[in-house]
Amino acid sequence: MARVNGEAILQTEYEVFLRQQDLDDNLTLAGDSEDRRKLKRDLLERLIDQRLLVQEARRHFFTMDARQVDREVERVLGAYPPEQVEEMLRRQHLDRDGFRRQTEQLLLIRRLLEQEVVERQAVTREEVEKYYQTRLQEFVRSEEVRVRQIVVRTEAEASALRQKILNGASFEDLARQYSLGPEGKRGGDLGFFPRGRMPPAIEQAAFEMWGGRVSAVVASPYGYHLFQLIERRPARTLSLEEARPEIQRRLLEERAKEAETLYLRTLRERANIERDLNRLERIH
Repeated sequence: MARVNGEAILQTEYEVFLRQQDLDDNLTLAGDSEDRRKLKRDLLERLIDQRLLVQEARRHFFTMDARQVDREVERVLGAYPPEQVEEMLRRQHLDRDGFRRQTEQLLLIRRLLEQEVVERQAVTREEVEKYYQTRLQEFVRSEEVRVRQIVVRTEAEASALRQKILNGASFEDLARQYSLGPEGKRGGDLGFFPRGRMPPAIEQAAFEMWGGRVSAVVASPYGYHLFQLIERRPARTLSLEEARPEIQRRLLEERAKEAETLYLRTLRERANIERDLNRLERIH
């Protein structure tokens, strides 16, 4: 399909990459139109970019520790139920070895971009302040509450736990011991949330509580709940210092994206790239 500094991109690689992008339907709908040709060409250019980045990582003598690659493979595959892993790999036309090789390449590219692009970006205090002043409306926050939760399967169990809390037992300890929610290991802490994010019954109980008190038993599709108010934040506008970390993150992401585009352009300008567009036309 192409050669990048003498290194071939094979048609089989292209076809696997095509299926992984879920573009088959788009290509079919586009027929033989100019849109179809553009989709196929854009995909080839993305493969070329990947190859350029991998070559540059090698030029910097970057390598990935096998244990790090294995951990990333386990993290990604672990997001799927065990019985669905093989089906996911089949849809992507990969076996486990192929998936591991692909993961290693992506980690190499990520390491290269972090060192050569992301870590070289900086944001000044003046830029942060200007962003804050010109986009102040983005930092308006509605009223929020922070609550602890215990959720159990039956109303009787919830009522018994509520009585224990009223008699002096620790809400946090009981949450760690009995709550079915993932936040149970944090003592039931749900963190801060505004109105409109939780189911109505939960929201009503959370926003009507007084600090430190335990709610009545609240039923929901998830089970039976108890809540305890930790803190309440009134509606407000974040101060510059409160908003600073978020503004810095946004500006750095924007700057890194622009720098990555420029970095790739530089790699392309000094590379020898050949494309077989006739072969590309014959792919369906």
